[in-house]
This record gives sequence, C-alpha cells and structure tokens, in this order.
Amino acid sequence: MVLLAAGCTSGGSGSGDSGASNEGWTPEYKDGVLQPLPDGFPSRPITLLNVDAPGHDDGLYARAMQTALRGISPVTVEVRDQNYPTFGTWAGIQYMQDQSGGKDGYICEVAAMVGASLDLLTEPIEDEFGMTIEDFNPIVVTEQTPFVMVTRSNAPWSSYQEMVDAAKANPGTVRYAAASGSLLDIATNRLMRANGWTSKVIPMEGSVDAATAVAAGEADVTMLTPAVARSHEQAGKVKAILVVSKEPKAPTEWSDAVTTTEIGLPDEPWVSYRGFIVAPEVPQAHSDWLFELFKKGGEQAAPKERIANLPGASSIILDGEQTRKIVADAKVFAEPVIRELGLAYDQR
Repeated sequence: MVLLAAGCTSGGSGSGDSGASNEGWTPEYKDGVLQPLPDGFPSRPITLLNVDAPGHDDGLYARAMQTALRGISPVTVEVRDQNYPTFGTWAGIQYMQDQSGGKDGYICEVAAMVGASLDLLTEPIEDEFGMTIEDFNPIVVTEQTPFVMVTRSNAPWSSYQEMVDAAKANPGTVRYAAASGSLLDIATNRLMRANGWTSKVIPMEGSVDAATAVAAGEADVTMLTPAVARSHEQAGKVKAILVVSKEPKAPTEWSDAVTTTEIGLPDEPWVSYRGFIVAPEVPQAHSDWLFELFKKGGEQAAPKERIANLPGASSIILDGEQTRKIVADAKVFAEPVIRELGLAYDQR
C-alpha cells in the first residue's frame, strides 16, 4: 500500500541533448512508456548505482527497481555495483560527478537517506570530499523499513526486557555485534543509554557480518534491517526482540517483539528510507523526470514483492523536498545523541 504520494512538477528548464526548454513539462506516457523531456533527456542508458555489495539491501533494491522499469523507461536501465567500504554514499556522489552524464542525471545512486545524512556527523565527509548537506540531492523514496534487534535463538532470555535485565545484572557480559558508527550502531547505543544497559562490543565490518556472528552464537545481539535478519530468522538461528517503530505493536511476523513506542521511546528516527539520489548539479527538470520514473517503478510488481517479503516494510512515495525535511529533522534529533555517545568524527 502506498502511504503518501507526492506530485511532480518541473520548475527548471534544465539542459539536455536538444537544448529545447523543459518549462511547463508534465509527464506523458505512450503505450506505458514515459516519454523523454523536450530537451531529449534521457537519450542513453540510465545507471542505478549501488555502492555496497550486490547482495546488500541497496543492491537488491536496485535490481528490483531495474526489473520494475522494463517497459516504462524509454532507455535501458542498468545496475552498477561500485562497492565503497568507507564513505559509501558520499563516495558515490563524487563518483557520479566524475562520470560522463553524471551531472545530467544519467547515474542515480541508491541511498538509505537518514543513514547517509548522519555520515556528515560521524565521518569527515566535508574534509574528505568538500561536501555538505547541500550536496545531498534526493530524488525519491519508494520504501521504508524499520530496524530490528535480534538475539541468538538459544539465548537465555526470551524478550528484550529479559535481555536488558541480564545485561544490568551482569554488566558487560551481553555480547553486542556492532557495525561501529553505523546508523544501526547509533540506534543500539541510544537504546543502551535510554534503558540503562551495557554490553561487550564485538566490532564487525557491517550488518551482514554482525548477523552471521549472532546466528553462529559468536555474539548475543545486534541491530539489523529486515532483509538481513530474515534469512537467519527463517533458519531458526535468530529471533527478533525489538522493532524500532512508531507503531504500538510489532508486525505480525515479530509478534513476540516489542516496539520502541511500547517501551516509551516513540520518537526514534532510526528508519531506513530507501530511494535514489543524484549529483547536486543535475538540472531540476531532469530530477523531476526521474522522480516520475521511479514513482511509477515503485508501483510495479517487483518492488511490491520485495516489500511483501520484508516484515514491517511499506511502500511510500516521497519527493526530494519531503525527503530533505526527514533528513534535516533526523539530523537535529541525532546530533546530540551522537555527541553524547562520543561518535562524532570531531570528537575522536
């Protein structure tokens, strides 16, 4: 179900292949295919850039959207995996700027919006790339997914509260697999501070490694996205004990878990809003055209099937302006939390 639909209007003339004006453009479809802008954009393949591993959420999302856009896009849509272990999204922005057509919108990067924006606080993005939040140029969000805390299935506790009680009774004994400095890690540390428990941190390269460690019994708890948690959960190796959500109850698939709202933390912004960003130089008219393309793609079977298999996930259409507001609000909420935890890059 689509929760929110945003209109798409073009306010800029843009620049494209023909030099024709895009002023007053409105979406036009012929036989289900979105027609190019008056200036000719797009006239060559569009690349969906994944800056993580192909099997990561971003890679799976890109491929679902690629499938959805067949028969809708007037040009071929390709997926490019360009794994950046550090600086992820921001290295991707620089990559788009450096590639032919990147500044015209021919490369669109998959991004988890809130996490990418908080990198500005936890990583030296401005020092490394000369970029600020003004260079973050979202086009669209088409899905949102919650974060979920999982524990090993044979843990001596069966609920989040029992785990907290065990951690308080024996400080530093609960083993937490942490993708240190990530949004998942920030969300977990926030819970520790709010609920007064501590852990023994086991550093991990990323959430996939953290999930594997918990499933193997090498750690006790971690925070994940549903896609990463799902396979281990289905194998009976982990179980969900908490969902970061504004809802009073967890999704049916995680009915034994509590939500952050249930434990008195209703305003946690740790949600994955996934969509596409482009280089900051992309003309507004091209951004508007891409918004229409991805909005239509998000309504197709492949993205809906992906969401149906992710507990707690939902379709949601947000345009660039709406996404910027979510990002700005999350940054305001998160900065004091990050600084209290000592995770800001200028505190190291």
